Amino acid sequence: MKTPWAVAATACTFAAAIPAHAQSSVQLWGALDAGITMVTNQKGGHNYTMDNGIATPNLWGLRGTEDLGGGNKAIFELIDQFNLGTGAIFPTNGGGLFGRNAYVGLSNDQYGKLTFGEQYDFMIDSLLRFDNSIYIAGLYGFREGPFSGLGIPGNSSGNANFDRMSGTAISNSVKYTTPTYYGFSAGALYSFGGVPGAIAQNDGKSFGANYASGPFSAGVAYTYQRYAQLANGMAGIRNYGVGAEYKFGLAALNVLYTNTKNTANNATINVCQIGARYQITPALSVGGDYELMKGNAVLASDKANQFSAGIRYALSKRTVLYTEAVYQKVSGDNNPRAWIMAVSSASGNDRQLLTRVGILHKF
Repeated sequence: MKTPWAVAATACTFAAAIPAHAQSSVQLWGALDAGITMVTNQKGGHNYTMDNGIATPNLWGLRGTEDLGGGNKAIFELIDQFNLGTGAIFPTNGGGLFGRNAYVGLSNDQYGKLTFGEQYDFMIDSLLRFDNSIYIAGLYGFREGPFSGLGIPGNSSGNANFDRMSGTAISNSVKYTTPTYYGFSAGALYSFGGVPGAIAQNDGKSFGANYASGPFSAGVAYTYQRYAQLANGMAGIRNYGVGAEYKFGLAALNVLYTNTKNTANNATINVCQIGARYQITPALSVGGDYELMKGNAVLASDKANQFSAGIRYALSKRTVLYTEAVYQKVSGDNNPRAWIMAVSSASGNDRQLLTRVGILHKF
């Protein structure tokens, strides 16, 4: 952690040299997660690992604001993800120090927020809150399965996190988000492809909208990212989805639907998810989740049924102990193998089970 602290110290020194014309603040924050995971049917045998970044990614970040007056603020955020077991920056494939998020911009209480940089799209901003698996199983609860034929460029398995819900930032983007009016909010993002004479080549776009009123909330999102490896940058991975939540006192029910398509080969995956959680005491919560992932004929009509269950106990507002289990069963026309998200390799057959105990700390 020497480098982050050095960065923070340098930033504070620089800030001290600037005359104080307006109120400003810089916040250092982070999250640390580690635990023991047991996986069945990984390359034909059981595997025990000290895995990390599961209940939440291991992150540290800097966010800041400067009050410009009249309801206007200058804002920025830098977020780095790292491997707690080795200290290495994640991702390791050239993602850079702040590969999670890195942006600067302006916000206004009346007109909204405009930012520039590497930023999450609206599959995260508008839909992640309705993905019950993040409260139950964390990273293991997201989507992977037997769909490598989807062929996402640069993806570890061709389809890990295929609906972008575990967090995939879009580079070189401009993003606008409205304030909330009577429960409604919306936003749009555009990413420049940077190809002279072909503005659409390698570009990306995303849109989202949300509504909340009392115990009910809902959201919709659309993201289309083109890749240089697909049709010379004119095809890509298109995602859209809709989600909702209803709270019954101490209980919450979530539903989520996403659709993912490779526009180069027409491989498509539909996901339907339903989950619930219950706050037994202020410290203890439980929950469960079911997901159906189904590929089209291009993906041999493969499908995966995934079940998650989890218990979390808060030792404090910042420290949580938890245990969880995830089970996946697959079927299809090509003898598919199960593959739970974030497990290093597929099962040796059509099913895979993992269990985990861990600790999460936020600062």
